[in-house]
Amino acid sequence: MPRFVISRPNEESRVFELSGDRPISIGRAKSSSLMLDDSNISRLHAAVLKTPGGEWQIVDRGSVNGIVVNGVRVREATLHPNDEIVLGEHRLRFEESEVAGFVVHDTTRLPDRLVQEMRRSPSPYSGSFLPVIPVANPAEAKPSRRKESTDRERELQRENSLLTLLLRVNRALGELQNVNVVAERVLDLVLEIEGAERGYAMLLDESCMGARDFSRGDYSFQPAMLRTRSGLKRPDGQPQPKLIISQTIIRKVMESGLPLLLADAQAPEGSIPMSRSMVSSGVLSAMCAPLGTRDRSFGLLYVDSPTRRSLFTQEALDIFAVIAAQAGLAIDRVRTQEEIARQNLKLGALERFLSPDVAGKVIADAADLRLGGRKQTATLLFADIRSFTTMAENTTPEHLVEILNGFFQQMTDVIFQNEGTLDKFLGDGMMCLFGAPFSHWDDALGAVNAAAEMQAALAEFNRTGNHAPLRMGIGIHTGEVIIGYMGSARRMDYTAIGDTVNVAARLTSEAEPDQILVSAATWNAIREKVPARALDARKLKGRGEPIEVLEILWKELLAARSHAPATALKEG
Repeated sequence: MPRFVISRPNEESRVFELSGDRPISIGRAKSSSLMLDDSNISRLHAAVLKTPGGEWQIVDRGSVNGIVVNGVRVREATLHPNDEIVLGEHRLRFEESEVAGFVVHDTTRLPDRLVQEMRRSPSPYSGSFLPVIPVANPAEAKPSRRKESTDRERELQRENSLLTLLLRVNRALGELQNVNVVAERVLDLVLEIEGAERGYAMLLDESCMGARDFSRGDYSFQPAMLRTRSGLKRPDGQPQPKLIISQTIIRKVMESGLPLLLADAQAPEGSIPMSRSMVSSGVLSAMCAPLGTRDRSFGLLYVDSPTRRSLFTQEALDIFAVIAAQAGLAIDRVRTQEEIARQNLKLGALERFLSPDVAGKVIADAADLRLGGRKQTATLLFADIRSFTTMAENTTPEHLVEILNGFFQQMTDVIFQNEGTLDKFLGDGMMCLFGAPFSHWDDALGAVNAAAEMQAALAEFNRTGNHAPLRMGIGIHTGEVIIGYMGSARRMDYTAIGDTVNVAARLTSEAEPDQILVSAATWNAIREKVPARALDARKLKGRGEPIEVLEILWKELLAARSHAPATALKEG
């Protein structure tokens, strides 16, 4: 399968797989399939496409600095193995592999001493290591025989080394707070396994990270992280060949969810195809395991040796699989913490205009909320400070801001306590919703109760504050509105629009200081639950016909909430 090997000065090399026939976008934008954080690269820099003839082609998408293939600036080019593409500071080498064969071994169990150690210190990683799946002709097990004392001593040293490494991994991953750092750290650690000379860690794309079943091949990876022990030479003294990632190994591990032990890539009897380029790269022994557990996978971990055949033992594979599982669980922990942080940010933003209980419900039921607007019945409450302009003329700006902030804090607390939604502040007033985003049978009553408590809270604010007394008029109306997220893609607000909103705002303009006016529609929803008196019909601005208006006797309501319900009285 084709791939890009990505390099940049002072950074580790990475690998990006070109899986399937899907187009690949390359650019600085986070939405790009291959995101390259480089100021010399445009947000939408290039695209890589598979032609009908099966070839891969790179196309410039109108970038500022263009693309260079093999030293020549081009608008588009068909890619061939070992072509080098230069994008800003990044170099992408195009590789394409063919197939050959390999052999793998089964795995058995962890050494007894390691099992005993793990049982003494229970951890969430217990049970996470998995048996390996044989994918080709397994090697015959050699007959057991009594080991010489030197062999036994060597075996104990190897077990001690593996146990020490396992415990170090457990400690090293516990405090890490970044997924990429977890993958890089565990890759550094597994290269300490005896004989491991090269390795890579491949994290799944966010869209499939943490999934359970990849048996149908529906997965893709982020660019791989590569590591090589520095200064390693082949037996003939030549530098190590480049590391090639076998698509066959990736597919077997991902689709089975089990670790693999590659005994000898050069053996002719292997029946499972693998890349010919990997054989030519000199890989003799390798191990690969999923980053995760049976239920959740986050990627792959791989190490190999190009110098020794049948190097890795079955116990080394088991330890390697446990380390990969530990790394997967660490990644799961970090992702969970990141998701909690994101949810807390969302919750904090929502609590600016929703009560904490309603904000929590919005987060919990986010899948049921619809973008855009929908029609529903709601009760609108508008409140406005009377004669505020006159006060502003005689008050310093700093003191005025302090007064307004104190006023809004008091009013917001009352709205939230009555399960209302703060839509917006309007200079020296505010707009509130009852019945959105979630409706209740008593939304109108909640709005009237909130209005009464707001008037009482304002009286207390005047009594304890160092300012001229504030007086407020409130208007309330119930009816159908269009409610939802409105605005543009760059800025949206959760709000309501419609005639109901206009009527509530106009009622507020009609309200005297300390007065609460409600429409007949709101009164019909709360009849006999609050004391009120009917007023003369009012002709509101922008409406042809007068509407019925009632005044809520809020002082009586607060004094007698538990008494017998009152009825509306018509003034003579």
